[in-house]
Amino acid sequence: MAKKQYRKTSRRRKKKKSGKSGRIYAVIGLLIAATTLALACIIFLRIWQRDLFHSFEQTPYSDKYFVRGVDVSHHNSFIDWNRLRKDNVSFAYLKSTEGVSHIDRDYIRNYRLAKEAGLKVGAYHFFRFRDEGKRQAEHFIKYAKVLPQDMIPAIDVEHSDVNVASGGRAKRGEVIAELKELEHSLFLYYGKHPVIYTNKDCYKKYIETDFSLNPIWICDLHDEPNVAAGNWVIWQFSHTGNIPGTVNDIDLNYYRYSFYEFRTLLMP
Repeated sequence: MAKKQYRKTSRRRKKKKSGKSGRIYAVIGLLIAATTLALACIIFLRIWQRDLFHSFEQTPYSDKYFVRGVDVSHHNSFIDWNRLRKDNVSFAYLKSTEGVSHIDRDYIRNYRLAKEAGLKVGAYHFFRFRDEGKRQAEHFIKYAKVLPQDMIPAIDVEHSDVNVASGGRAKRGEVIAELKELEHSLFLYYGKHPVIYTNKDCYKKYIETDFSLNPIWICDLHDEPNVAAGNWVIWQFSHTGNIPGTVNDIDLNYYRYSFYEFRTLLMP
């Protein structure tokens, strides 16, 4: 009888242990589900915030940054520059060249029409990681229009499809070396350090430690740039601008300081 009683007690203990394990697995399952839901919410909020601002007035910064601008390339199709100027858009950076051979097909037209409408206009060059910096500078100098009171030339540094493909083969030091050649050549020719357009990732990887003299044009679609993240002067806050005078989405920008200080971005 004692032996049977012992076995019965053992069976009861096993059942109790199994129930405890089940509760542990249930808690773990709930934690995993909660974590997954939290991550999904974060991703949703990021996407929602990215597409939130389609105009200058939709942001909470419209009363803080008064100097407004756009940047365009041939992807932007028709633009009514006079309408943009009436809506207080003050400046425009226009893509002029890329690498050592590409010329934006709408650059000359956009340059003429934007200037006629009264905007301050600048040209930017899209930097290709694998092309020689000096040759890229020569290509920009040959085709870009940079006249007195135009904006300082700008260099676009980002991980585009072409740069992602080449970036896998190009070492960080090689990219920085060619960018230095491009920047230095433009500085020698124009007498002004070019503006550098970039995002937070590329800023940390290529710009932060080697280009302290260049005005920074930072892209951040989520947050107002941190003042510690470089000497930024222009903030690109939207890729999905939908403003009067445009047909397709257009990039929107704020200049950081006043209209008076904006003069520092102009050629003499």
